[in-house]
Amino acid sequence: MSQTSIQNKQTIRYGSAQVLIGSRFDQLIDIGAARSVALKETVTTVDVESDNAGVIASLVSEHKMEVTLDNLEINFKRYFEMRGGIDNLEEYDGKTEVKKEYVVESGTYKSNELIQVPFLNADKSAVSIEKVYKKSSIANILIEEASYEKVGENGIKIKSNNIKPNSDTLIIVYKQTPARMIRMGTGGKSSTIKPRCIMIVNTDANGKQLRIYLPQASISSGLEFSFPADKSQDVIVNKLSFSATTNSNQKSGEQLAWYEDEQAVYEEDNGIEETGEDKKNTDENPAGNNPVENNAEQDTKDNKDNNGDSQTQTDTENGTEENPDANGEQSKENTL
Repeated sequence: MSQTSIQNKQTIRYGSAQVLIGSRFDQLIDIGAARSVALKETVTTVDVESDNAGVIASLVSEHKMEVTLDNLEINFKRYFEMRGGIDNLEEYDGKTEVKKEYVVESGTYKSNELIQVPFLNADKSAVSIEKVYKKSSIANILIEEASYEKVGENGIKIKSNNIKPNSDTLIIVYKQTPARMIRMGTGGKSSTIKPRCIMIVNTDANGKQLRIYLPQASISSGLEFSFPADKSQDVIVNKLSFSATTNSNQKSGEQLAWYEDEQAVYEEDNGIEETGEDKKNTDENPAGNNPVENNAEQDTKDNKDNNGDSQTQTDTENGTEENPDANGEQSKENTL
């Protein structure tokens, strides 16, 4: 038993969504394959109460949207772009030599203990130590080579009593030719997250789109990777979440989001061009005419015409059709 009927079948939507993020709407990047894309609007209100008439108004105190999804494409270049400037990103071609630092924290080493830089070159060979510094809040202090012993290309042993393992943090500068890769680092760069624009797009089988625009959004949680079992048929998943807030530079009423829906109006346009016969019928029945009444009038006229034709045919067959010449000729014959 049905309680109602579908009011507009085009408003029943199917399919997932494409998520695009960028610094502007004309610089969006597609974050790719995802699961469970979800959008949630949150409106927090506060009631204004009077002393003698109860609640007299409800005001919006917070208006925001949350976007969540499970990202299946682990792409750190994309993450760097969408996270609003809180990370560092480096790209290596596998051929270029660079200088890098290896930090050895105080309390983690001893004098005469072997300390090795654990990183390798692209060809899997050991990196080469260049200099060693002692960490200082003002400026790092260069340690003389006489204060430590080099062991191979990537190792040292502290020899000098001027270096205190329990209080001095070491900075080992080394040269490396990294393998071809993308390297992203995070933490301590900036406490300010630059907002991003987000567009969510659902496209139906007719190519019609539902588009949702969020002009100001920022990450609301960090990267969250789920690693499946080795025998699992699933892939690594990274959960992403963003929070959109109002942007005062946008038009009033659109500062949080706006929706562009091509799908719901498709039914009203019929989605089908009129055939020649349909167009002819439309032209012959202009707006304001009642096709039922017109058909009834036409039927009445046709019936009258048909009755007249039938009567004429009957009179002719019976020889009673009025014809002066014929009647005169008949009377003459009878007289003779």
